[in-house]
Amino acid sequence: MSHHKKLNIEASLKRSISQAPGLDFEKLAAIPVIKMTEHDTITRQQAPSTKKNGKMARSFKPFSIAFAGALVMLVCVTTWFGQFKSPESIIALDAKQSVEIVTNKQRQILTVKAYDQNVQTLLDAEDLNQSNLEASVAVIITTMIKNGYLDDSKSVVMVTVENKSTAKADDLATSLNQVIKDSATAENISATVVSQTVSPDSQALTEAGQYNVSTGKLNVMKELVIADSSLKMDALAAMSLTDLIEVSKEKSVDLSKVIKSDEPTKETKDLSKPTTPNAASPAVTPPATETIPETLSETLSETLSETTSESNSQTKGTQATSPAPIVTPAVTVVPPSPPTEPPVTEVTPPEKDTEKETEAIDGEKKPLAESKPEEPEEPEEDSE
Repeated sequence: MSHHKKLNIEASLKRSISQAPGLDFEKLAAIPVIKMTEHDTITRQQAPSTKKNGKMARSFKPFSIAFAGALVMLVCVTTWFGQFKSPESIIALDAKQSVEIVTNKQRQILTVKAYDQNVQTLLDAEDLNQSNLEASVAVIITTMIKNGYLDDSKSVVMVTVENKSTAKADDLATSLNQVIKDSATAENISATVVSQTVSPDSQALTEAGQYNVSTGKLNVMKELVIADSSLKMDALAAMSLTDLIEVSKEKSVDLSKVIKSDEPTKETKDLSKPTTPNAASPAVTPPATETIPETLSETLSETLSETTSESNSQTKGTQATSPAPIVTPAVTVVPPSPPTEPPVTEVTPPEKDTEKETEAIDGEKKPLAESKPEEPEEPEEDSE
């Protein structure tokens, strides 16, 4: 330290300041300012990853709105299609010819198909109300009657309802039964309506299409073939429903396993035993020749024969000049049985006089009943 000169710090600072270049503030103000295009490490306020998530959220928002709108539209279309365009029930009307009706959940008609081309042409010409099933069925029945497909000799109509719900099928069958009866009555025809309800079966539908029949008629044909193997499905498919019922009567086939009838069934009675008479109803013995049907086929056949005989008698009555005599059935009235005798009560006879009975037997040898009673003795008068 001794060999070097002592530094004068204060003098050095003054010299540095004096030698430093001067600042021109006007020149500095004229220099243009370059704006920042992105944040640097000092001015950045959030992490880069957060910025990317924000961009994704902004781009996903329009897509989510579009997706929600499409989802709502899909739900609406699906609900509308399920209520109005999706088949729920298949209704078959079988008589001389068959007609098939497909309805939706609102009982509106989707399609009407006839298994005969001539019947299909007739139905195409009719104005069927697609929103009212009952009115359309009434038009179909009236059209079939006017064109000879349903008359007094072939007046059995079978209604087959195919639905997943048995309760809905029964309700629909009951409603259509009454519509068919009312429509036939309006045309002066007494129709017999039978019904059946079936569950959807793709195999049965395919087999029915093979024979060009409805599923209801197919079930009747199968019952006949099971009862008699000599019958052929092709031959049965060409028959009307009335003919099938006649075949079931000949073969003694009970169709109540398949179809139900609203016709009242007759009770089986023992004709050999007359009914017990009373004050309200006297005893009546029915004729010995009366026969009571036991199966559904016999009931329907008897109804058809009665309807045909009534129509024939009406036709003959209009052509004859004098009215036909009224024939009343013979009724045998059994008289009431005599009243029963009252029970006999035993009466103990009075005790007999043994002395008089002995005298009668020993003296006169007569029964006690023929003996005369003794006269009482007169008292003796006292003589004075």
